[in-house]
Amino acid sequence: MRCQAMAGSSQLLRCFLLSVSWNCLPGSAELYADSYDLLMEPVEDILDEHEHCGWGNPLDLTVKATTSSSFEEFIEMREDDCGNRVLMMGGFLQCHSVDEHLYHEMMVHPAFTAFQLQAGRGPETIFLGGSGDGAGPREVLRWRSVRNVTMVDIDYEVTRFSLEWMPTLSNGSFKDPRLKVVTGDAMAFLQELPEETAFDVLIMDFPDVADSQVLEKLYSEDFYRLCRRHMHAASVLAVQTGPCSQTTRAGYKARCQMLQQSILPNIAKVFQEAEVLLHPMATWKVDRKFPSEWSSFTLARLSSEELDYSREVWREHIDGELRSPHPIVPDMASMCFTAGEGNNLRQGIHASEDCHFGGVFP
Repeated sequence: MRCQAMAGSSQLLRCFLLSVSWNCLPGSAELYADSYDLLMEPVEDILDEHEHCGWGNPLDLTVKATTSSSFEEFIEMREDDCGNRVLMMGGFLQCHSVDEHLYHEMMVHPAFTAFQLQAGRGPETIFLGGSGDGAGPREVLRWRSVRNVTMVDIDYEVTRFSLEWMPTLSNGSFKDPRLKVVTGDAMAFLQELPEETAFDVLIMDFPDVADSQVLEKLYSEDFYRLCRRHMHAASVLAVQTGPCSQTTRAGYKARCQMLQQSILPNIAKVFQEAEVLLHPMATWKVDRKFPSEWSSFTLARLSSEELDYSREVWREHIDGELRSPHPIVPDMASMCFTAGEGNNLRQGIHASEDCHFGGVFP
């Protein structure tokens, strides 16, 4: 859990492009955002609208409520000068009510769109790991095709606390009969499932791996193999893959340490291809003059079928409109990694020109 363009017709703009250079030295990947201004536009709008809200350091915001659990000693709900709520855990910002939709829409709708394009139908069976604040199931259940969602989160206190102090995150999703909530370990839950149990889409919304050594198993090769065991030919796996910092304008390097060092090398041992989705956030910084951190998700699938993301399939399946000024789909900011010899990203990786999607749905 880490919470945190412009076409006049159905044509996609070929402007949201990311390029990648990668040599064989571990951890040396450098991501370049060539369309920084366009991707930053909705973030700048948020910053303009809320510049009087006194964001700055989130630790300086007013504390509204606190709690603790067996897994986190410090869980806080803070509030900015405009009354916007901020969920913090262990002194780190988790969700800000102003821009959490950028994160959660990207977490869900690109993966669902990919499934729809592959399977020819909307996703029906969903596994959601983490996302205890409720925003994940909120977005998942907007798809009318969804029949059942199994959500496994280890810390119910986060759910209870969020429901009490930030109910807009879940927006009533916990009352939806399609949602089954299990308090427990997501890895253990999947291990106990019969192998023939497969989900259309699996979404893993866990805290960053750096937050605790206990979390390392949820980003391991073994865990991704476990996920693959519960996928069918058209299934899609979406993984929260951490923030990227130092992303400024075209040509400047984005540092995506968790993605580069902990995620892609392990995913590449299990899946032949993966798409990385990036989008800047408004509230993940203490001063506006600092570059925004970008959130990232990685989509992995078993099929190598080329998908036509220009089809606006999500519009046919969800209730309401996406809140992002520029709906976030794989075309908005993605790149496609293909594993090199040995199926190991560290041994050889390239970003195919065919995998550089540009633009967003109008």
